[in-house]
Amino acid sequence: MLRTPRTLCRVAVVGARAPGLPRRSRGLSSASSQPVNGTHVVNGCGPHPSGEWDEPPPGRHRLVLLRHGESEWNASKRFSGWVDVDLSEKGREEAIQAGLMLKRHGFEFDEAHTSFLKRAVRTLWSVLHSCDQHWIDVKRSWRLNERHYGALQGMSKEEVKRQMGEELLQKFRRGFDQPPIAMREDHPFWTGRDRRYHQLGPDVHPTGESLRMCQQRVLPYWQDTIAPSLRRGHRVLVAAHNNVLRCLVQHVDKIPVERIREIEVPTAVPIVYDLDDELNPIGEADAVGFTGRFLIDAGARDAEYIANLECVDARNKLYSRHVDPVAALRRDDIASQCEKHGLDMPKAWQ
Repeated sequence: MLRTPRTLCRVAVVGARAPGLPRRSRGLSSASSQPVNGTHVVNGCGPHPSGEWDEPPPGRHRLVLLRHGESEWNASKRFSGWVDVDLSEKGREEAIQAGLMLKRHGFEFDEAHTSFLKRAVRTLWSVLHSCDQHWIDVKRSWRLNERHYGALQGMSKEEVKRQMGEELLQKFRRGFDQPPIAMREDHPFWTGRDRRYHQLGPDVHPTGESLRMCQQRVLPYWQDTIAPSLRRGHRVLVAAHNNVLRCLVQHVDKIPVERIREIEVPTAVPIVYDLDDELNPIGEADAVGFTGRFLIDAGARDAEYIANLECVDARNKLYSRHVDPVAALRRDDIASQCEKHGLDMPKAWQ
């Protein structure tokens, strides 16, 4: 029986803000966006009228991007990168919510893609379980790992800012071409000996990446694996990381690289793209050039999560339903089986 996520209960009772989403200002249109703490966060598409998320018509292709739920180091504000930290409790619940929303809105997928890192893998597990699509094909690749933050991995962002200074830190974090200080083999979170990366070799295994280097790693996977699947008509879900999804959004929407730093992807909120046969996005772009649509809107959060509770309740009722053999099985079918095997008719059907 599916567990009701605690966050759903909190939202239903107290109307808490949807995890990871900005507070939406009144008067903003459904396709608008707003700065939050100096960062451009694109809002969702607003309340969902009937049929808004129907399957795309022929000649269009459906891509859904999903950042993993909050990780333990997201919560403690540490640089994660390739360090294999797990989801926090909040992040686990966010992933369940995302799957329930996808189910409620009728999303179906033919395949899913994720990284080698457990926060993304576990998010995908929870999403596919919650939307009853745990059986679809899942592909994992190191190319979908988060941007490698080099020697900064494991460090507190506040401590680095205090000791290094805000200006230099932002060069590492938000600059497109500036890699961080390289990680050395004596670093406590050195991943060069991790067996999942043995096939990379020292010339390929990153020791620190700029956002451009991260994109150069990600795009071959898009071009060789994800894009061909979309062209074949497959409905694709990608569960990955903030910087990986920023790179994909920048590529799909052709956003100028100088503006990529303005894109921030909330945790566990699906981004929906409809693409044409050339995999160009269909839809109106905002001021930055973003054409994707978030599945939920901050202004509709209460209704979304209450509906998720109703979805959990309906599913639990379905699988707790008792099926009576006499009511479900026809007497003629039982009689033919008894005759075939030389048995007397059971009393229940006499």
